[in-house]
Amino acid sequence: MSESVQVIIHRIERIEKELQELKLELLKLQAEKEEAEVIPEEEYQNLIRKAEHLKNNPSEGLSADEAIKELLS
Repeated sequence: MSESVQVIIHRIERIEKELQELKLELLKLQAEKEEAEVIPEEEYQNLIRKAEHLKNNPSEGLSADEAIKELLS
């Protein structure tokens, strides 16, 4: 009986993984369809400064997995 439970759990895990991949595909498609947003120069420069800071201090940012989870939630 426990073997069949393990099989079902494994199938569920595969389905969950596939659903996550499909969500990412949909997000990519949505991002490609959206038109570029023009932001003010000051805001752009602020984002550049933040990006440089996080590049030099990665422990203060999110990991790729954490970022994906944030996007999906």
